Amino acid sequence: MQHKFALAGGSVAAQTYREAMARNAGIGGGLHDLDLPERLLAPEERVYEVAVGALSSDTFPLLIVTDRRVLVTKDLPWRRWKILREAPAADVSGAELEERLLSGRLRVHLREGKDITLKVSHRERSEQVAALLRHLAAGGAPPR
Repeated sequence: MQHKFALAGGSVAAQTYREAMARNAGIGGGLHDLDLPERLLAPEERVYEVAVGALSSDTFPLLIVTDRRVLVTKDLPWRRWKILREAPAADVSGAELEERLLSGRLRVHLREGKDITLKVSHRERSEQVAALLRHLAAGGAPPR
């Protein structure tokens, strides 16, 4: 079923990204992410979830979970929204939220290679993203 936004000329990626970011209301204020879906995602790529990282170099990095991959991106001066790390969804074997004294770290376990990590401040939202990644890695159905 196509989203209403897609029918109005937008992409599935843009619509599902906005829906996922809406679940982060009040986190990462001031993100300039209007063009992020068009810059980083395929038009039909479906975004399941977004975790907003802790403030880093005057911006908030993002961990984006899609039907195709998991990626970490950051809005860099002069080079908007650069992908820092990514892995195909099939390579994800699990995820966890590691507790730290003042923050946390969302760790995405990969079947091969180095894990993808994101320093986070909002533990509850980050745990929801980790739970989704664990669910998908165990063969669970994707969210609707």
